[in-house]
Amino acid sequence: MDSNVRSYCRNFPVVFDRAEGSVLYSTAGKAFLDFFAGAGALNYGHNNDYIMESILNYVHSDRITHGLDMYSTA
Repeated sequence: MDSNVRSYCRNFPVVFDRAEGSVLYSTAGKAFLDFFAGAGALNYGHNNDYIMESILNYVHSDRITHGLDMYSTA
């Protein structure tokens, strides 16, 4: 059985493909202002250049990306 908490996707007939700043783009290429503003996008926008570069540098240096509540340098 499906959860009832997925009301947005059931009632909003758009599939999002990419995002930049405060804008989400549908698979059809239409731009939407992101009023969801969740999971970090509220403060910094989607795919912030500075944050993306920092994340990619960290991952490319083989650093720990998941430590399950254990102490790490991360």
